[in-house]
Amino acid sequence: MEVEENLYYVNQVFEKVSTFPKGLIETQFEKCTFISCDFTEADFSGCDFIKCTFDGCNLSMIKFGSIGFDKVQFTNCKLIGVDFSHTKDFLFGVDFTNCILDYAAFMKKKNRKCHFINCSLKGTDFSEADLTSAVFERCDLSAAVFMRSILNNANFTSAINFTIDPEKNLLRKAKFSADGLAGLLTTYGIVVEES
Repeated sequence: MEVEENLYYVNQVFEKVSTFPKGLIETQFEKCTFISCDFTEADFSGCDFIKCTFDGCNLSMIKFGSIGFDKVQFTNCKLIGVDFSHTKDFLFGVDFTNCILDYAAFMKKKNRKCHFINCSLKGTDFSEADLTSAVFERCDLSAAVFMRSILNNANFTSAINFTIDPEKNLLRKAKFSADGLAGLLTTYGIVVEES
């Protein structure tokens, strides 16, 4: 199915779509599914996605100016360098499973109870984000940035390669495995060796 400008789509399936009109102002997608679409460097500015699913899509370097994401699920997607910090704050909610989100940005986003499952989050910026009760299950957080982030009750028990400064982030009741404690102590110059 082709996507046109200024329309409202409900319960539609878009498969292997590779072009997207620029500046889809006020276009809404509700309960739509996008399968194996390549939207590399597309401009989604002005669109709203409500309860939509992206499966096996490439959204690398996509432009998200003034876009709405409400209960959107990304599965097996590539989202390298995507800046979610420019999306609308109202009802923002996204979850990711088996996705590559390297060098993405979630700065100042409120995404409570979000799930990152089996994702690569290398170099991703979570500065000042509210990730209360977020789950980072089997995620690689190499060089990910957590600065003044709200991580209360977040679950990092199976996450790897993270560095989080407890003095510069809120971590009340956050969960970590014994193996992950080294990621909390790096800023203190403490070396944790395996026995």
